[in-house]
Amino acid sequence: MNQIKDMDDLSAIEFTTQKLGDEFKTNAFKDAANLNALFVIDENTHIIVERITTHFINIEHISIELEERITNAAFFYHRQLFLIYFSLIDRFYDQYQQHIHVLLARAMRNATQMIKWRYYNYQTAPANVWLQISQLYLLAEKLSLLNAKIQPYADIEPTSISNAYIQICMLGSLEGLSLKCQQIELVCKMLAIWTSKTTVDKDFVEQQHLFYVDTTSNKPAKRIRKFKPASTYRYWDFDNVISKIELCMSLIEFKILPKHPIIKELISHKDALATLEVLNTEWSRVDYTRQRRSEDRNKTAASATITYGFKEVCEHLKQVELIKMQRGERGYLGEKSFEERLATHNINRNEPNIIYMDLTTEHSSIIDQSSKGLGLHVRKHAHEVSLGMLIGISSKELRYTTKLGIIQNIRSIANGEVHLGVELLSHIGLYSQAENMGLKTSKLAITIDDQNTQNPYFANTVFSNTTSFLDSSFGTDPSNFTCIFLPKEQSLSKQETLIIPKLQYNKNDIFKVQILGEEILLRFTKSFERHGNWVRVTFTTDISK
Repeated sequence: MNQIKDMDDLSAIEFTTQKLGDEFKTNAFKDAANLNALFVIDENTHIIVERITTHFINIEHISIELEERITNAAFFYHRQLFLIYFSLIDRFYDQYQQHIHVLLARAMRNATQMIKWRYYNYQTAPANVWLQISQLYLLAEKLSLLNAKIQPYADIEPTSISNAYIQICMLGSLEGLSLKCQQIELVCKMLAIWTSKTTVDKDFVEQQHLFYVDTTSNKPAKRIRKFKPASTYRYWDFDNVISKIELCMSLIEFKILPKHPIIKELISHKDALATLEVLNTEWSRVDYTRQRRSEDRNKTAASATITYGFKEVCEHLKQVELIKMQRGERGYLGEKSFEERLATHNINRNEPNIIYMDLTTEHSSIIDQSSKGLGLHVRKHAHEVSLGMLIGISSKELRYTTKLGIIQNIRSIANGEVHLGVELLSHIGLYSQAENMGLKTSKLAITIDDQNTQNPYFANTVFSNTTSFLDSSFGTDPSNFTCIFLPKEQSLSKQETLIIPKLQYNKNDIFKVQILGEEILLRFTKSFERHGNWVRVTFTTDISK
């Protein structure tokens, strides 16, 4: 402790992990005096790593090098402590019976943190950890310690081994969903509050139990389906948590501010609705259907150029249009009216319609594909991409087209790459310019620095908080903006849509948009996808509606 007191937080954790590992290899903690020293060291460094974790979760921008260092330092710290406590319980149980409750509580706590840090980086839980956690649970069950409230650290509320087991196993049931670190923390907070009175049962009751764990397998919680009970299974009634999820979703939907301070805090979280929707899908007792691909993807191998983000995709498509103009190409012209062409427009898959441009030197590979999705391997750090991010995929091997899609799954893989599961929105996107005909630029021009300006236009938007995307129109004039037109496609979309800056979405005004070589007047009718600074909308050319 004297050695780390003058170190920065990261260095202190890295040094502590190394020293504890060295002492662990020499069996130093079989001595009672050294065990007490371990407790003191852990109690003090726990405060440091909690401070690091809080900072990491809330930080907006961080370099890849620093992010990797923080992630590794925190994960290996919790991993080392978990291995030490697990080994002490396994090898020196008789010697340390008076400390067994603390050893169990700290082992469970560090296992939870270790798994969370893996999930922060879109990785799976460490090898055999679920089996080891179940072994800890079974020991607590044998010792009748399941429901005793134990305080693992001075700054953490006492909890039972039973509750800790439920919380970590239910978190594990979400492993493949690529939640953001802020969402993971929110889930853990909800579970800690809502499972405080939930117990683990040995006997299966069909009307009560929805989830179970096989204590002899290396798996987290699983939903009960086509089920045959076994003596190694443990169950719990999760209806109370599910009802809380449904309540919170209703409060958000109807904009009701609850009096209960804990519920109020939970639903005020910026990721509350998105997280609750995921939990409701995964944990609901009724109408549960696990989301699966509507069709299998075929293995392939093709290089690709990926454009990340709404603004960047718009710029990419704009460059495509400029190149086409320079080459004298004119697209989608004819004698039919716009409405007739819009109704009959189909993508010609036999001819190239978008020019492939290698705008980046990043290596990206398409590893599988179907008509509705792609699997990509990209040289990106996991935190440089996010669920729901709009991307453009250009490839020479894909008939010179640019596909537009949304990232639905993120998973870290070897060699500094991540795997992206992408849902396709369109096999082609067209750059468009739009103008809000109801605005007078001279009166309503704003600057990004003047975000507190009260403007009657912003009150029209469907989204209540506009300050986070005031720059989404790519300029200081809210009446003009860039958007993307997605034509109708038989396999993906039954109608034409626009991807527009979220700031611009309202149903009151009339917009002039250049689509398929013509300027048309339209109204937005419905939004059905949104992320960050963009929203996808349907529209009508009948402006009298």
